[in-house]
Amino acid sequence: MKTNDFICGVIEGYYGRPWSFNQRKTLFEYCLKFGLNTYVYAPKDDAKHRSRWRDLYSYEESIELNQLILVAKRYGIKFVYALSPGLDMIYSSEKDLNALKRKFDQLSNCGCEHWALLFDDIENEMSSQDQTHFTSFAHAQVTVTNEIYEYLNKPNLLLFCPTQYCSRMAKPSLETSSYLQTIGNGLHPDIDIFWTGPKIVSQRITVSHILSVNNVLQRRVTIWDNLNANDYDQRRLYLGPFSGRSSNLSSRLSGMLINPNCEFELNFIPCHTLGQWFQSLRINESRDQIDDHDDDDDDDDEDNLPITQIYQTNKALDQALIDWLPEFNKIKSANDSHQNIKYDHSPQEMSPKPAVSILNLDDDSQDSISESQISTTSSTKIHIMDCDGIGNSNELTVDDIRLLVELFYLPYEHGPSTQQMFVDFYWLRYNYSKNEKLDEWRCRALSFHDRVKSINRLVQRLTTIHNRSLLYDVYNYITDISSTISLCSRYLYWLDNEQKRSQVFLSGDVEPGSKRGGLAGDFLNILPVGDFQSLLKPDLTTLSNIFLIRPMTSNDQISMSALCTRICYEDEINNLLNQHSDILADKMIGGYLSSLSNHFPLCFAVDNTEDELCAFVLTIIESEKYDKFMQSNWITQLHQKYPNIDQNFFQSNEYSQWIYERYPVRIQLFVDLIIQTHHAYFLGNKLLNIISNQLIQQGYHSCHALIDERNSLLYQYYLRLGFISISNIEQNDHMILVGKQF
Repeated sequence: MKTNDFICGVIEGYYGRPWSFNQRKTLFEYCLKFGLNTYVYAPKDDAKHRSRWRDLYSYEESIELNQLILVAKRYGIKFVYALSPGLDMIYSSEKDLNALKRKFDQLSNCGCEHWALLFDDIENEMSSQDQTHFTSFAHAQVTVTNEIYEYLNKPNLLLFCPTQYCSRMAKPSLETSSYLQTIGNGLHPDIDIFWTGPKIVSQRITVSHILSVNNVLQRRVTIWDNLNANDYDQRRLYLGPFSGRSSNLSSRLSGMLINPNCEFELNFIPCHTLGQWFQSLRINESRDQIDDHDDDDDDDDEDNLPITQIYQTNKALDQALIDWLPEFNKIKSANDSHQNIKYDHSPQEMSPKPAVSILNLDDDSQDSISESQISTTSSTKIHIMDCDGIGNSNELTVDDIRLLVELFYLPYEHGPSTQQMFVDFYWLRYNYSKNEKLDEWRCRALSFHDRVKSINRLVQRLTTIHNRSLLYDVYNYITDISSTISLCSRYLYWLDNEQKRSQVFLSGDVEPGSKRGGLAGDFLNILPVGDFQSLLKPDLTTLSNIFLIRPMTSNDQISMSALCTRICYEDEINNLLNQHSDILADKMIGGYLSSLSNHFPLCFAVDNTEDELCAFVLTIIESEKYDKFMQSNWITQLHQKYPNIDQNFFQSNEYSQWIYERYPVRIQLFVDLIIQTHHAYFLGNKLLNIISNQLIQQGYHSCHALIDERNSLLYQYYLRLGFISISNIEQNDHMILVGKQF
């Protein structure tokens, strides 16, 4: 029988090497210590969980699962076994249904009492066999899940993961998705449903969002939280605290489960801070349940009342850092056996050798450069890992661990100190001048070099820790960022050196280590990603106003139309917009969106910190062809859509042939008016740089833009971005042409 206990804990649901038995046992110890109550077994690359889900576990494997379940029960942890049959299941097949039941029977014999069926990350089309039995894909999943629920005698906990498990996946939208509506209406009300939030990796999950989801799915959902998941990028790691989820969510949810980093040893902070978040919920619930005291009660009783606790991310992180420090000082080898030890302060060497700069690429750099390099020998360029660690007096501190966490913080934000470091390097990179502010530049450069040295010291200290399992989990990540930032430091030395002698910068002949990525990097250099799909911070004096530039998708069209209408609004068409809210966007960008369907080459969207569209740019590579389409097709469609509107409202422009020949590409920028002016110029320049680099590779060296002559601010905006007015042509319908060469 189902209870309403709030489940909170960890789901091992990533792609990659599954955790070991000992690691899971350690996780249960953490859960007990942190106050977490649930573990979900769902490693994507356990073949018998997903790709070969029909196969039963061997005798040895079932014994290990049985032992794992017993350990979980001993620690008071709900062990949830998840099966993911969606890759090739025939939902109407009695044979496949029986295979599901046999698998669950085997786990039930191992002592499992809690279950999950996962249909995530699969194709959303039914087989021809299923199409004759079910009205929809969702109907097929509902039927199978409900039957399993009955077969398991209506267990206390059965979790279901839908194929559309976040708002971004919901088609056409969360509120109108027929798939989600069928799931919500059809699943037994006591079956819980996983949900990841607005996105697969959600920066924030708000109460209003969850209320909307619950309304569609007709129950309180359980969050599958991917905030610290790193299986989608081999160079990313997220050690930051649980954040972006209000404590007020708890009464609207059935549970909160984090799917953390693949590297087990590096999940201490996410788990610890999740436990603190959960603890704050329980303290507040206990407070709410206390009855009012009678007037004749002793006054001393009030001292024992729990104090309402609010989860504060920074304080939670501070406590977690303190508690994580001892974990670095446990003897723990690569096969994860461990015991507590006392410090050994004997001055013996450690391996791997603590070289600070992994990239020793510039052998004949200046003396000032060599001062920033610390290595064991002049010829050492790689580290050889040694599995036996011996004590060293160069011990890690809490501040060291804080720096480690801030270097690998969260998907949408860097740690405060490392973000400031990035901002400083950005300023140093583009503000070097021998004639202006050179003293300020050198002062800031010196500060940057000092912080680089602190990162190198961190690497040095990490290589001496007794917990070799933890070291090996973090080693590639920390040496990669250390060598990259060291290279940045060396670049600044090189920039301030008149001789500019280097084997790295502008040499044309560099070692492979200075250009990361291998074949994957070469492919990414071709795609419109990488250079711009990152956190951009135009204001170098604060840490706010971060923007994310990304490729435009068809899902952006509604937001684009709304933003276009706000930007291009004019008082004289107010009545027209009241009658037809989309008419201005249809006129300005509708033809372009219609002509390209769902493919938008060299078109980019800009999101602000609220994950809202605040700018976008349209690139029309063949503007002449597009204008002909407007005349022959789109204008006609607009007249049909708006038959009562003056046809002159949709009049398009015609330009001389030499315009198309000299400035063939059209670029139209749309930037929200609420963005501060200097931020708008920053974004405009960044977008134009991205697009111009791509256009140059395609053989284009100029572009033009159309501006309403009544919009003087927009005209000045384009001029500041390097456009020039093309005044020697006939102007049409209050439009001004501006051009730019690159």
